[in-house]
Order: sequence, then structure tokens, then C-alpha cells
Amino acid sequence: MARLIALVPVFLLALFIREGEPVRCWTCSSDLNPLCNDPFTPAQAENSYLFRLENCDATTGASYPYLTSSKSTCKKQKKFINGQLVISRGCTWKRQDDYTTQCPNTSNGPHEVTSFCETCEYDGCNSASAIGKTLALLIAPLGVLLFK
Repeated sequence: MARLIALVPVFLLALFIREGEPVRCWTCSSDLNPLCNDPFTPAQAENSYLFRLENCDATTGASYPYLTSSKSTCKKQKKFINGQLVISRGCTWKRQDDYTTQCPNTSNGPHEVTSFCETCEYDGCNSASAIGKTLALLIAPLGVLLFK
């Protein structure tokens, strides 16, 4: 039984570490597609053809050749453009050693104000801001129960 308990954290770690795999992010903007707003539900059968997961690493070298020590991440951003709320989801790039969920500095136009911007690093994570927190809340009690 003790060996089984020792293997559980290793299994969970292996399940969530995905080193070297490209991240795929939802790509849309609510000013072009109103279904990109919150709540964002790309998996619903009637909406599934309207959204796609973009392979963020596919264009990194071509678009950003100077980012040799960067990593691709997903981004969800809320900004007001001329007073209208626009929610955009897509790819962005950060330094390899940046483990925060803050977006890299982006320039806003003269009539743009960013109210929220968050990054994440696993496939499809930019569909909702609470997914990562929910996952952590589910795993924490499991760890406590296993290591009593």
C-alpha cells in the first residue's frame, strides 16, 4: 500500500507535465464573433464548428524570430475599445522564466483600455478564467486524503 501511495504523486505529475508539446489555444474575438463572449462554451454541439484550437508554436518562429528563449501561452483579454467591451482569446509569447499569469506588456491604441488579461499554459485553457483554480481545488483535497 505504501508503494501505491508513493506512486500517486508521480502519476499526477506525469499527467500534468507536457514539456515540449505545443500549446493549443482558443482563438476568437467578441467583436467579430459574439459567441466569444463570456460564458464561452466552444464544446456545445451547435457551436463547435465556429471555434478552433490554434497551434501557437506553428507561427512562433515566423512571426517572432527574436523570441528565441520564449514560450507560447494562451491569453484571454478583456478591453474596452471606444467604450465597447471586447473579449479576445488567442496565443501570446512570454519569456521562458516567466511563470506568472500576467500578460506581457501590450500597447493599447488611443481608444483602448485593458481591464483584464491573463495567460495560461495548457491546451484550451483560455476558455474560462476559473478552470485552473477549479483544478487546483479538486487536487488539493485528494493529496491531503492520500497522505494522512
